[in-house]
Amino acid sequence: MLSRDEWLDLARKLDWDFSYVTERDVFPEVTSGSPWLRQEEGKDWDEPFRTTYAEYVANQSAKEASVRAVHEAVGQAADFQKLHPHWLSALKLHAATLPLAEFAAVVGNLRAARFGRDSAWRTMSTFGALDEIRHAQIPLVLLHDMVRHDPQFDWTHKFYHSNNWVAIAARHLFDELLLASDPIEFAIATHFVFETGFTNLQFVGLSSVAHAVGDRMFETMLKSIQTDEARHSQIGDAVLAKIVAHDPARAQYLVDKWFWRTWHLFAVVTGFSMDYLTPLASRRTSFKEFMQEWVLDQFVRTMEEHGLSRPWYWDTFVESLDAYHHMVYASAYSYRATVWFDFALPGPEERVWLAEKYPSTWPMFEPVWRRLADRWRESGPGVEWHSHGATPVGFCDLCQLVLSGGTPEQNTAVTVTRGDKKLVFCSEPCRWIYEQEPSRYEAHDDVVKRILAGEAPANLLELLRKYFGLTSATWGKDVERGGYRWLGEE
Repeated sequence: MLSRDEWLDLARKLDWDFSYVTERDVFPEVTSGSPWLRQEEGKDWDEPFRTTYAEYVANQSAKEASVRAVHEAVGQAADFQKLHPHWLSALKLHAATLPLAEFAAVVGNLRAARFGRDSAWRTMSTFGALDEIRHAQIPLVLLHDMVRHDPQFDWTHKFYHSNNWVAIAARHLFDELLLASDPIEFAIATHFVFETGFTNLQFVGLSSVAHAVGDRMFETMLKSIQTDEARHSQIGDAVLAKIVAHDPARAQYLVDKWFWRTWHLFAVVTGFSMDYLTPLASRRTSFKEFMQEWVLDQFVRTMEEHGLSRPWYWDTFVESLDAYHHMVYASAYSYRATVWFDFALPGPEERVWLAEKYPSTWPMFEPVWRRLADRWRESGPGVEWHSHGATPVGFCDLCQLVLSGGTPEQNTAVTVTRGDKKLVFCSEPCRWIYEQEPSRYEAHDDVVKRILAGEAPANLLELLRKYFGLTSATWGKDVERGGYRWLGEE
């Protein structure tokens, strides 16, 4: 009997020569990706995991058994209700943005499973599609029981089916990333940038935070998913090496584009959780420190190994580590009724911690939170109020997030006129991405444009109820309803 190493490549490398059609007929460039690679150019494509189907099934079965065991032990509604209320908001944020995006990734993996330019690549993408189905199902199942106790958890499934402004921004990213990209762009954008650069490491960092908070179920779920993401990342690395060899400019562009696009959503979802929604006693590092240790160093090293340069906007990105997620959080806190999870008002000790972690920018944010604390003193606990006006804020024409680039002292928004249309972007990188492929983005309308076109209500309360799908029971509030003991002590 042959050993595993003797037969593995016979099973992985199943490409053949076509006799009735050409390679371009079977793998047209429009669906296989650019640059178009001939079969022989991909024959040495390889990735380190080299997993067989039998090994894949055995490993996934063991991981499923582990998740089920933890769910039975500490995954009941009563266990979630024991968690810190601030952390529950972080859980609701991740629960909504994670599962159905993972399900959309099934499509991207299946496209690569058909049109990837090497049979081993196609095999690994088939496993990837199976993984993403599992990644969608786990949070949907685990958090289903919480809906009866807290209707905000219903957004775990509802989020991407809504017109909530965060959902619009997330869909704008994920539809392009997971549904519209060819296998080459999908592999570089998803497997290399999104999974290698961000989510693979995010799950490591957040599972550590979940452990500190005492959320064993979320910790187990993230670890179970992360082991799959580590395998996916090897696809991206192998594909990127091929594209760098054939079209280095294309490879550099795709990395530059998707690093910035991914960073913005990542800063909101993980930045909020690490710096504001994790109880102070359980915080291990700031979001910036996590980014510096896990993302910047490792991602830059990997790019350089491929002969790529840092993205041209790298200095702008590094500067935004000190401010971007703080800007969006402060804006979203003021408009908290427009989302499906609650917000925590940082108290004196938390603001001291944030000042230590962000010494160059926090002095600009400190007055913002002091004024918001004063508003709670004026209104008293239990009386929800909002500091916004009667109309929505502006949104970026590329990332579809609020115009929160820069700092409280200097916003980085830029405008561009194209024909009779005036566009506004939150930053120069967003403007640059738009102008590289305007036909890909110009038909998309943000919330404000939909209001102006009569597609969405102009009245904010009607916008929340009829367009965003929120109710008084589900829209975001201050998690303590202003009942902070420290308000009377400052």
